[in-house]
Amino acid sequence: MKTKFFVLIFFISILVSMTAHAEYRVYQYLIKNRDSVQDRDVIYKEVSTLNPVAYVAYNGGSEAISVDLIRTWICPGYTGGKKEYCSSPYMENIETSELGTPVE
Repeated sequence: MKTKFFVLIFFISILVSMTAHAEYRVYQYLIKNRDSVQDRDVIYKEVSTLNPVAYVAYNGGSEAISVDLIRTWICPGYTGGKKEYCSSPYMENIETSELGTPVE
């Protein structure tokens, strides 16, 4: 009796896992890299799946870089195999809207 119960649970878990959908969050940052050699900040944009705290820790800590979060969005799918991140829905909205029209 217990064997039938475990077999049933096993098949139910397989069915549930086959219907699962993955998603991941993408962050866009404005990075200020503190360059002590040239005594100036190097500023650039970066896209990553690391949250702000993890990004700073992974890239040398708060004394090496400062991170400002610009935007974040969710992408459907799997991130393995060096797959490209999905594009930002914010940029799609800007590209498809009429820019420069006066607001009344």
